[in-house]
Amino acid sequence: MRIYSNGEKHRTIAKEAVFKGIGLHTGNKCHLVFKPAPENSGVVFVRTDLRSRPCLPATYKFVSTVIRGTTLSVNGDKNHEARVHTVEHVLSALSCLGISNLIVEMNANEPPVADGSAMPFIETLLKAGLQEQDNMQNFFQPDPFEYKAGESAYVVEPADDLVIETTIDFNHPLVKNQSRLFHINQETYLKEIASSRTFCFDYEVEALKRQGLARGGSLDNAIVVGMDRIHTKEKSLRYADEFVRHKTLDLIGDLFLLGLPVKAKITASRVGHGHNVNLVRQLAAQMESIQEPALS
Repeated sequence: MRIYSNGEKHRTIAKEAVFKGIGLHTGNKCHLVFKPAPENSGVVFVRTDLRSRPCLPATYKFVSTVIRGTTLSVNGDKNHEARVHTVEHVLSALSCLGISNLIVEMNANEPPVADGSAMPFIETLLKAGLQEQDNMQNFFQPDPFEYKAGESAYVVEPADDLVIETTIDFNHPLVKNQSRLFHINQETYLKEIASSRTFCFDYEVEALKRQGLARGGSLDNAIVVGMDRIHTKEKSLRYADEFVRHKTLDLIGDLFLLGLPVKAKITASRVGHGHNVNLVRQLAAQMESIQEPALS
């Protein structure tokens, strides 16, 4: 395992960019403002609706819950917990664009869901322009290991780039078993992953709402899988295997929480946010055992 630089520079954005919408689970309206950030500051969410404007760094150390999404938490006003729900789609977009330093101001507790994919965030950030910074970006290449929990399994092997092979398996005739391997780079992500949308099964909807989830969900921003048909605003899937592509999108967003891009082949089966974050914690344990970065 090693930490090294391969000549790519840190990035932020050239100017502010705004995105508005409602949160997938909370249903709260959110005004999201992306702002340039200095080098070595990382990605930080800021709750501007709270008096103390608490900052929530986008790292695994601040993950509090992983129920149907990845949530970050810190102490907020009067020591009450300040949260930002469902950060994975925004972080996946940042990973695609190689943005390592960014301020994300929010006047609510969940980013907009947009259309359920990462593409609207990517388009907004590209309009703002990408700004290279002076310092070179470090990458982490881990030693091989496996993570298993129940029917979920992840195999990590060192590689020269990020390669993700994702497999999902649902006992449903319209989803079934799907598997895709991607060599992750900006071109592949934009063409094959970015537009894939979040999904759920129709029998889950009422249960999710009773749990206080999916309050902002609709056919405008999610795929609903019925017993004999797929329900979407567009009346069709964007890819025949859109479900496994979106699970890959989520995994890439959760991997961003490590703090460094990963150079590895990750073979992931029956993925989910809880397992994704546990994988990140294992990667972090390896990474933090390295005393000095090796530059090459």
